[in-house]
Amino acid sequence: MRRLVVDGDRVEEYRIPAGAENFKNYLVEKFPGDADRIRALMDYSVDMFRQVRKLKANSRFKDKIQIPFQAPKVVANLNRTYSGLLDKFGITNTRLREVMETFTSFSGVPSGRSSAIMATGAMLSSMTRCFRPYGFFDEYPAKMALLFQQRGGEIRFGSEVEKILVVNGKTTGVKVQGDDGAIRADKVITTIDPMVAMRKLVGEENLPPQYVKRLDNIIMSASSINVALGLDDQIDLASMDLDYPYNVVSTGLGTSGKLFNGFLAGDNAFDENCFHVAVICPSLTTGAKNTVTIRCTPFALNHWKEWRENDYKKYREEKERWGDFFIGIAEKYFIPGLRQHIVMKDISTPATYARYSGSPTGSIYDMASLVTQFGPKRLPMATPISGLYQPKFSHGLYGTMMNGVQVVDLLLDRKFNNGNSLFAPVS
Repeated sequence: MRRLVVDGDRVEEYRIPAGAENFKNYLVEKFPGDADRIRALMDYSVDMFRQVRKLKANSRFKDKIQIPFQAPKVVANLNRTYSGLLDKFGITNTRLREVMETFTSFSGVPSGRSSAIMATGAMLSSMTRCFRPYGFFDEYPAKMALLFQQRGGEIRFGSEVEKILVVNGKTTGVKVQGDDGAIRADKVITTIDPMVAMRKLVGEENLPPQYVKRLDNIIMSASSINVALGLDDQIDLASMDLDYPYNVVSTGLGTSGKLFNGFLAGDNAFDENCFHVAVICPSLTTGAKNTVTIRCTPFALNHWKEWRENDYKKYREEKERWGDFFIGIAEKYFIPGLRQHIVMKDISTPATYARYSGSPTGSIYDMASLVTQFGPKRLPMATPISGLYQPKFSHGLYGTMMNGVQVVDLLLDRKFNNGNSLFAPVS
């Protein structure tokens, strides 16, 4: 990853390598005065993540009593924020913390509220398990869909589920809007926003009061503005050192906290002195026409949905204003002269995410990865409704795939993946 930190006229640049050992050595080289603290933190982090990998995805009683012995570091950090973990190892160097806190800001959550375990997992998995499918991204779901259909599955588009049917605490299927009857099933898996699934489709009347109370306290993850650009053939992206999974630029320490507070206030806190932006160039990997994606998180839904539905002129103006703002950042720090090479532009807003995902808040990562709703405090995959399952949120392709593996394993009573949180199929 290429990482830029802006502090007024000063721009610090870091190139985060793949592999935990390489990253540790890189940090020691960059911050020799903190060498011992860096080694201690990284060794501890690697061991904690190793312990996480031992845990079962959906713990049974026997699994739970073994956790303190199998994963003592996990237990010790269940209620610790990532900022707290850095404090534990005496990481006070502002510049070093700016680099380390890169990995919490991906989800739009500041290190002072992000789970230490989640942030450590994001850091180490992005270094060791950062995958992309062969070919173009849309080829992967297309092949999955084809395989599903070849095995007798049916995919229905434009078919909104009206109700998840529940009788005596058990799911019996779903009712699709416009259908005469119901689709009957003993098992139902929902991946939509849990607020929609549980409050609207299941209905609070079918849920235990303590579960409804948990829903009341959940903070959903932020939304985003995403700028997708198609560029002409006159620009040489390959010469600009952009061929990384992420090129990230942000203002200094404290930025993620300010941005998150802006989101919690129902809006955003982006301006020329406070920003966090990721720039990706997919075409450098695929070899296709020049493309650039600019990803900007966190945003709240705020007025975006209302503008789109009732004042499209205002919606377009705001969309273009923010798109231009983020294009300006990408142009200033990564791609000089970017604007003059733009051939196509498509800007996604929180209203876009709300429309396509069904999330009423335009949430892009389901529940926010806060320490207060992580681990045993997250909504479990097995819901209070017998036969109804809700895979947990995740960040990225690999984590999302593991959610699928976990729910299949749950349905098959661990005969597929032996209850493991990561893919280790039973032979």
